Amino acid sequence: MLRPPADGGAGCRPENIVAFTFTDKAAAELKERIHKRCRESLGDITGLAEMYVGTIHGFCLELLKSEVPLFMKYDVLNEVQQTLFVDRHSKASGLTQSATLTGQPLKRYTDTRHFIGSLNILREDQPVAPERLEGNSVVAQLPGYRQLLHDKGYLDYSSILKEAVSELTGNAGLRERLAARIRHVIVDEYQDVNPIQEAVVHELHSLGAGICVVGDDDQTIYQWRGSDVRNILSFESRYPAVTQVRLEENFRSSEGVVAVARDFIRQVVRRLPKEMKAIGAHEYEPGDITALPFDSPEDEARHIARTCVALRGVAVSEGDSRRGISWSDMAVLLRSVRRDGGAIMAALDEAVVPYVITGMDNLFQTDEAEAARQLFYFLADEADERRLGGLGASRSRHRAERAEPCRRAPSKARRDMKNAAIGQFKVYNLQRQFVAFLEACGLREETVPGGRGEVTFYNLGKFSQAISDFESIHFHSNPVDKYTSFAGFLRHHAEGAYPEGWQDNAFVSPDAVRIMTVHQSKGLQWPAVFIPQLVRNRFPSKGGGGRTPWHLIPDTAFENAARYKGGVEDERRLFYVAATRAQKFLHMSWAPVAGNQIARAPSDFFNEVLASKYVKRRPPGLR
Repeated sequence: MLRPPADGGAGCRPENIVAFTFTDKAAAELKERIHKRCRESLGDITGLAEMYVGTIHGFCLELLKSEVPLFMKYDVLNEVQQTLFVDRHSKASGLTQSATLTGQPLKRYTDTRHFIGSLNILREDQPVAPERLEGNSVVAQLPGYRQLLHDKGYLDYSSILKEAVSELTGNAGLRERLAARIRHVIVDEYQDVNPIQEAVVHELHSLGAGICVVGDDDQTIYQWRGSDVRNILSFESRYPAVTQVRLEENFRSSEGVVAVARDFIRQVVRRLPKEMKAIGAHEYEPGDITALPFDSPEDEARHIARTCVALRGVAVSEGDSRRGISWSDMAVLLRSVRRDGGAIMAALDEAVVPYVITGMDNLFQTDEAEAARQLFYFLADEADERRLGGLGASRSRHRAERAEPCRRAPSKARRDMKNAAIGQFKVYNLQRQFVAFLEACGLREETVPGGRGEVTFYNLGKFSQAISDFESIHFHSNPVDKYTSFAGFLRHHAEGAYPEGWQDNAFVSPDAVRIMTVHQSKGLQWPAVFIPQLVRNRFPSKGGGGRTPWHLIPDTAFENAARYKGGVEDERRLFYVAATRAQKFLHMSWAPVAGNQIARAPSDFFNEVLASKYVKRRPPGLR
């Protein structure tokens, strides 16, 4: 934690404090802790709700809507809605008017995310050589994209920050009001702020607010989105009279997990000095941490499934008590779910271990989501009715009374669409049609065989989210064409539109093993964590796993553009985050990938952890 000397808060009111968190979930947890501590120390305090605790985006949006009349009625596009918005207005947004640096025209669907990524960099980063952007096609389309947002009454995430910084720097009245109100600004996960977010923090400091930032440079894993680890590394030299407080106690993991992670991250060259120490939150026992080789990804996956079964019910500490591990206490963390998740899902299915895939990654590899997608292909006259079995009859094959309704449901949905020709336009609501289909099938959690009811509806809920995102942009589309457009979205874009960091915290989590990317695991913890596929050129990812659009805009125009592309130190921080998600059990493994000549050897990370005395090279004898 780094902060200037504080005045102790004497006379400070809740409205004088602004606390920035990285996610809405973190904000909810922080609010709960603040209320609890205040009640314990000060009793009931009037006005606690006037303290802002939330994301920087949320603060900037609130500022725009309360201080700038133009934005009062604007709606916000999330990342997926922004993608749909650009695709729908592909010419006006500038997508199909732009080209790569080599002159290749951009196309809908395939180039949308990179186009949006370049727009975000142009608005959120600061070019050091703007002359190198002259004549660039994406740069030329940026004013038109901004105008399109204003014409439609939208703000995307980047424009929220861009417009807020503009007001913070140029609106004298606003600056005066904020200077009178805000005295303290607290920033959590400071290592993940990008240049424009740092500009918000710096402007509030320039108005007289004291700044307290909390962060861990070893957990900077979003540089590919623009986060700049130099913000926290150089904080002491950029702000006056800074006091540094080291928070080194680990309240999450066992001594073994802490030691393995601590020794591993020391290899990062430039980092703040600190030494993580375990405080006995979980007892370390030999065999809790393993690093194992396997002959194939399938063998590796079967080992994970067997270990999950063996771990279920094993006692672990929770506060002052002990309890048995459940399915949801286990997580499989992958560098890429799309690439490496297939064998693991197959092995868990074979072992009858329930699992959920966090985010939209590989959603359509589940029977229910793929059948739901086939429903909309069928309604758009692009698929055969027989392909709907995964959601309909096959899910009721053990209940004869359900089979006939499931067989009739697709035809009923098609008839409902045809009836719209005589005025029943309500059936063109995609969400209503989806729900009606489930009702017609008589699908309920208790009717799904194999005990998969909770997981099935979890996945259908995520599919429903895709419908909502699509309809939020296409609600004015021609009703008949909407089905064709949605089918196109599902076929070409749905999985790619949801980034691997997409969170689905809004869904109630079933008791099931989590499969997710390491990025998605940030801030979470489990008693048991698996990190498989520690294969050279995969983790660490070959070339750092860069996912940025430098084929659209020149990287030489920006300082430290290399951070977007990633490198071995970024991958090292990512592995460190993965390892420190484990509270007690940490199982690492690798297996050569058949037919892939660059994925045949163990990762250097795998070899490094073998040096730890806490890491065993034999399977644990759990039962």
